[in-house]
Amino acid sequence: MRLRTTLVALLLLIAVVLSGTIYFGFSLHKDDVVEQERQQVSTAASVVATDIDSSVEGKSDLVELWTRNEAVGAHGTPAQRTALSSFVDQSVFDGASVVHRNGTMVAIESPATTGRADVVGRNYSDRQYVRAARNGTTYVSDPVDADTGRTIVAISAPIRENGAVVGVLTGSLHLDRTTLFDGVAGLSRSSNRVVVTTNDTTLYTEPGTPSPEAALTETATVESTGWTVTVHGSRAQLTRRLQTATLLQFGAVLVALLSVAVVGVWVSRTTISQLDSLVEGLDDLERGSYGRTLDLSVTDEWRTISDRYNGLSDTLQRRESQLQVLNRVLRHNLRNDMNVVTAHAESILANEEASESVTENVEKIHATARRLIDTSEHARAFYEDLLSDGEREPEPTDVTAIIETRVETLRAEFPECTLQTDLPERAMALDTTVLPIVVEELIHNAIVHNDRPADERTVAVSARVDREGSLGDHGEVVVDVTDNGPGIPMVEEALLTDELEETPVEHGSGLGVWLVNWLVHRLGGTVEAHSGIERGTTVTVRVPAAPPEA
Repeated sequence: MRLRTTLVALLLLIAVVLSGTIYFGFSLHKDDVVEQERQQVSTAASVVATDIDSSVEGKSDLVELWTRNEAVGAHGTPAQRTALSSFVDQSVFDGASVVHRNGTMVAIESPATTGRADVVGRNYSDRQYVRAARNGTTYVSDPVDADTGRTIVAISAPIRENGAVVGVLTGSLHLDRTTLFDGVAGLSRSSNRVVVTTNDTTLYTEPGTPSPEAALTETATVESTGWTVTVHGSRAQLTRRLQTATLLQFGAVLVALLSVAVVGVWVSRTTISQLDSLVEGLDDLERGSYGRTLDLSVTDEWRTISDRYNGLSDTLQRRESQLQVLNRVLRHNLRNDMNVVTAHAESILANEEASESVTENVEKIHATARRLIDTSEHARAFYEDLLSDGEREPEPTDVTAIIETRVETLRAEFPECTLQTDLPERAMALDTTVLPIVVEELIHNAIVHNDRPADERTVAVSARVDREGSLGDHGEVVVDVTDNGPGIPMVEEALLTDELEETPVEHGSGLGVWLVNWLVHRLGGTVEAHSGIERGTTVTVRVPAAPPEA
């Protein structure tokens, strides 16, 4: 059986099993069940918070009502103490006190109060509930440790006389026996656990209910005090509803896992291990290591792949050896020989006694030798940058800086020529270190292939960033090189723009055109060339732009 047919059959089987699993899982609406249970817990938290809020507001209204009792404001009188005693007896408050407007405690009433003489006369102006009431506001405090030794929640209100605040009436609720949370237990299901907290302090905990580790948890805020009501809902009811769905889903998943396991074992033996070996072999080829031989003979297809890979490895190894020899010849033999030729030619040209015809012929020899040296340099650049270094990750590079550096170098080499630039402050492109070669090659060609006298040769170089360009995700960087030479030959232009493939009949005059074309395309860019009506050429290079700097 062919590999593709077997894989299709097994994948169809897996698709059927997984489809059934998904069907059973979604048909039971487990997520909806959980959401319904959570909504019930959230509603319980809101109801409890509203009830506590109503209770607090009622007690605050009661304190405000008693501040209108004239006896409450009669500081230091028996009538004031009688009024406080009546307030405690007739309300749910566990104690009460009156503080003079200057912050001094003038009266206190509480069944649990001991050391009354130590409390009366003490200054309480630093207490928040006293400060708030002296400023004319009814205030509900967070839990505070009272001088009586108990933890209380204080509700204070201003005592007014003719519109002016003359004191503060405070009702205290002892947290260990307060009636503030009496209605909480009946507002939530028995399976829920209610906790009321503020600033990491627990005000109330409903006993005999589930632990929070096994619960759905929702919170609500008491509007008048900022206290947090947390309701932990038991998972018992939810668990019963999900048990059946879980069992069915478990069975379906088990079947799916077994099916996938069978497929996985088979694919591992026939495909995955072979793919791993093939990837390792391709990595070796990419690194230039051609000594690996693959044996993937599990199926007919893999046997064919093994043979093709081994043949490709042998071919690349031979070609690498040939390129190394060629590179050595171009870099050493040819370059050294041409250097000897140019040296002798320059020696003859320096001889003032040489005849005009000899000088003319030697100049041609010198120019030809220089072209061969340039060709050697192009071949070396191609070998080192395209073959020796392998693939590199493009990195943001400033094209403006590259152009400025290359133009400065070429100005020193060709001082008579005019080199003009029109550059932005920065033009960031994605490069693998090949753009300097491209820029220098284009400007150099524009200079040396210009048939005008040296002092009349002009080359203009410009760059810009086009964020709307289509080459990359962040636009493109465009470089234009324009000269006033005779125009680029049609064959060179066609080769430069990929409109013509080089043949023994139609080919360029050197490696420069090919080098620019290869390097730019290696970056994912494009090259365009346009000749003027009578003279001049503009070569436009477009490469992907780097992401904008944050």
